[in-house]
Amino acid sequence: MTAMIELSHVSKSFKEISVLKDISFKVSEGEKVTLLGPGGSGKSTILKIILGIISPDAGTVNLFGTEMVGVSADERQLMLRNVGMAFQQGALFDYMTVGENITFAMEHMTSKTPEEIDRKIEFLLDRVKLAKTRDMLPYELSGGMKRRVGIARALATDPKVAIFDEPTSGLDPVTSTIILNMIDELIDSDEGKTSLLCTTNVEIGIRYADRVILIHDGVVVADGPWRELLLDGSDWVKNFLSVRLIGLDQEYAFELDLPKKFIDLHW
Repeated sequence: MTAMIELSHVSKSFKEISVLKDISFKVSEGEKVTLLGPGGSGKSTILKIILGIISPDAGTVNLFGTEMVGVSADERQLMLRNVGMAFQQGALFDYMTVGENITFAMEHMTSKTPEEIDRKIEFLLDRVKLAKTRDMLPYELSGGMKRRVGIARALATDPKVAIFDEPTSGLDPVTSTIILNMIDELIDSDEGKTSLLCTTNVEIGIRYADRVILIHDGVVVADGPWRELLLDGSDWVKNFLSVRLIGLDQEYAFELDLPKKFIDLHW
């Protein structure tokens, strides 16, 4: 399958502190993948390198088959037209209404007509259950609502790759579930779209994707189906994945589709 994102032997240091150490992985066209790991493990740095915000000290970064390191600002901007990025906290422009925030992305990254932009805004706000917020300003929205607008904006440009950075951090479980379900619905409705969700939350990560890339201390310590890693990964991997899962209500454990062997062992 075509690799949409590919990092090969990527390393990065800041002031002699090694943040990423020989990172390699790829995300193929149409894949849903979770980038998972504890805070400070290097996940945000990986996203910044993928987007070309910072350059690696070593290694290569390919987006849609094109090497990103060393490309001109214009070439990078052209590449990023095909990437939708939902930042932590929504990252909305405070002085723009919800509709204007979404319009801004489409006006600068697509060739949609004003009529097409209007229809897309209506469609996306309806899908994220915020149809009546179009003329509201960000300060009038709750934290969860801002995240949902950010997700709508990220997908407004019909990107080939969608990246979600901690879309549920700091939110209550109910709001987190609403947001995760909306991301799932929007991604699944667009066949062939590639997506990468970055999170510290094990439950959110395994609910989003079968494949998990697990980062610890700047290193890829595991990459594969989370159910297999939960049972057969290294001791650190098994402990990290299981610590938030053991003790859940058994019925909910079955809803998460935890492996029967794991449930039998801990319940």
